[in-house]
Amino acid sequence: MAKQNSSISFETLISKINRKEYSEVYTLCGDEPYYNDIICNKLETEVLSESEKSFNQSIFYGKEIDTYTIVNAARRYPMMSEKQVIIVKEAQYLTQLDVLNQYLENPLKSTILVFLFRGNGQLKRTNTFKLLSKFEVFESEKIPEYKIEDWIENFLKNKGYKTDNAGIRLIAESCGNQLSTIANEINKIILNIGDRKNISTSDIEKFVGISKEYNVFELQKAISTHNVQHISKIIYFLSIDTKNNSIIAVVAYLYSYFTKLHLAASNDVNKDTELASILGVSPYFVKDYRNSLKFYNVSKIEKIIKCLNEIDLKSKGLNSSSNDEELYKELLINLI
Repeated sequence: MAKQNSSISFETLISKINRKEYSEVYTLCGDEPYYNDIICNKLETEVLSESEKSFNQSIFYGKEIDTYTIVNAARRYPMMSEKQVIIVKEAQYLTQLDVLNQYLENPLKSTILVFLFRGNGQLKRTNTFKLLSKFEVFESEKIPEYKIEDWIENFLKNKGYKTDNAGIRLIAESCGNQLSTIANEINKIILNIGDRKNISTSDIEKFVGISKEYNVFELQKAISTHNVQHISKIIYFLSIDTKNNSIIAVVAYLYSYFTKLHLAASNDVNKDTELASILGVSPYFVKDYRNSLKFYNVSKIEKIIKCLNEIDLKSKGLNSSSNDEELYKELLINLI
């Protein structure tokens, strides 16, 4: 459940919009755009009929508009409609926010004014934000990495689908922590599997575009058992298809894995639930980290983390002209 800093939740706000209980002003902000985009799209598509939109809906962009124009538009009365809708996207680029203040003191009840910010920037420090806070302010915060798998499970459940723990982990690790990306990939899978309600790892591999044998997830498995032959084989195949296997992405994934492994090695904890909390992972995966520690001690892990940092810098062109293929070779040498 996504919440703003006050008591309202995403679900409550959507419910109010569904009941046509509209606010004169909406401020949608925060670092996670997924929920804000849903709210904004709902206001954009459902408040007015198609015939009403022609005269009564305006969409502006913060880079292209000034606050005087927004205020003048907001002060207009609707034509042949009860409401007019004004949406300001990319509102973080607006300057002279204080120009809005007088309007916000007494906004028109017939105008629905929507500000869609990416992030908060300096917004909260302004007097304008205090005035915006008299109306609907929804701040969608980024979900921590350790909660992504729960979010995926709930997203699937709400759509009437399910997958196992391995499938949830595969989606999380292949899509990152951008909720819009995760939702789009899950919707793509659902579109392709027909009437089935159970999503297999094969479905995920096929429709998210993950090579079943040669990908970073299989590389982690090979590393966790220190299977030198398999590590070498996977890195070879990754290195000959660097277009689809950026060394930057692979290093970032392995860095996350080895930093968690370092935490596991540095914390002598018996309970899986306690270690899972420290690592920020599901208890289901703790056994994988415990198994990995049979092959990697703290010293070895620290050397690999140092190597990953160096390769990351080189991959970004700092003090190096090495290409991805050469950096994959360097990675292989350090891993084995």
